[in-house]
Amino acid sequence: MGLTISITIGVIVLFILAFMVLRMSRYIRPVEPVEAVELVSVDADKAAHHLSEVIKIKTVSSDRESFDAKPFEQLHQTLRDFYPKLHQELKLEIVSNATLLYCWQGQQPDLKPVLFVAHQDVVPADPDTLDEWTHEPFSGEISEGFIWGRGALDIKSQMMAALEAVEMLVTEGFQPDRTVYLAYGEDEEIGGQHGAKKVVELLQERGVQLAAVLDEGGTIVSGVVPSVELPVALVGVAEKGHLSLKIRAEGTPGHSSMPKQGTAIGRLARALARLEANQMPVHYQALTNLFRGLGAAASFSMQFVIANLWLLAPFVRKRLEQSAEMNATIRTTTALTMLRGGVKDNVLPNSAEAIVNFRLLPGDTIATVCEHVRKVINDDQVHFEPVENAFWEASPVSPTDNLAFLSLDQTIRQVFSNVVVAPYLVLGATDSRYYPVISDAVYRFSPYFLSGSDLSRMHGIDERLSVEAMQKMVVFFYHLLRRWTGEEV
Repeated sequence: MGLTISITIGVIVLFILAFMVLRMSRYIRPVEPVEAVELVSVDADKAAHHLSEVIKIKTVSSDRESFDAKPFEQLHQTLRDFYPKLHQELKLEIVSNATLLYCWQGQQPDLKPVLFVAHQDVVPADPDTLDEWTHEPFSGEISEGFIWGRGALDIKSQMMAALEAVEMLVTEGFQPDRTVYLAYGEDEEIGGQHGAKKVVELLQERGVQLAAVLDEGGTIVSGVVPSVELPVALVGVAEKGHLSLKIRAEGTPGHSSMPKQGTAIGRLARALARLEANQMPVHYQALTNLFRGLGAAASFSMQFVIANLWLLAPFVRKRLEQSAEMNATIRTTTALTMLRGGVKDNVLPNSAEAIVNFRLLPGDTIATVCEHVRKVINDDQVHFEPVENAFWEASPVSPTDNLAFLSLDQTIRQVFSNVVVAPYLVLGATDSRYYPVISDAVYRFSPYFLSGSDLSRMHGIDERLSVEAMQKMVVFFYHLLRRWTGEEV
């Protein structure tokens, strides 16, 4: 009897292992080579000079009331000076205050257009850090092989690279089959309400549906994706939603010498502690999509684990949660960001407030998050409401089996050798969140290498981009424009 039980257990174990290996087989597809192409020659010094000059123009984000149009007008004139043939060939509209919308009319108007997106605005530099910059944040200095300053990474470089490529194509006499739009917003850094949102509304009014959209997003990284040695080009196929809730607790005001039970601050503190201790549920779809895209570029052990999360999830979840980036990839995150309550140390306040920010995973909704908050807090004297203009749903997930993505994949790997391409979830917010209403294929990719140390430069100190990287960006847009403007997208 004992032998029979042992044999049965052994057979079951072997069956499970065989099943797990079978599931893994869909993750181990080889990285198919791409056909080599002759890459266009780009004047690196010229492209770097152009980026340098626009970095010098302080198009810093500001709200509608304090918006200063002069820097943007200066930038627009600079673009006209740098790209005269583009401005002769393409139609330009100014949307809102200063958003640029270019249209390059295609020869086959029945084909859906494509759109390339970036933004003109940049974040300010913290005055307290100015003495820590190697070169002033708006110097546009070209030194040590880099272009320095705000917008080098985020994201004037993407705007300028696309414009450089279009100028080259127009000069060559190239005529696109399908119409091309270029949209450069004025306020992406503060929400895009008057830039990208207005562009989408305008295109909707005109009945425009887009075949594909490319905005800023993932970059080419090394040593960032676990178990992958090759550089990985992360193409964002979706981005997380955003919900900021104002949470308010009520209490009985009075003197601190005679505190009553259930003070406002105490109630709020308990509510916040519950929210932080009871995070939203884990979902692995974005992670599995990433590793399915990586295929054999990921290690055998990682392929095995990811393919069999149905069994192994409890063992790997804690490890994933230890990484802030991985944790944000597998769940809607809860972040306690602001707190206010009380006016004097001996006065019990009538109320206390906090702001809690949630970044929504695709599949979760604002409604499901609010229901989660209600259940977790479980206190009728704690109320919450969305902060005005601080909530939007997660984006739809764009396909990776269509011609637009496949041609994007091929172009990346032709321009950047020895790179593997994989879809990923953008954790922050970009202008591209507005575009799914007019396109099913919205992708988020910035074509440059970004090291772990460089990541802190974005919105930080010493933002910079190498001259070589800028040159490669122009090459990338040149070849992608030729691909995406053909009939098959």
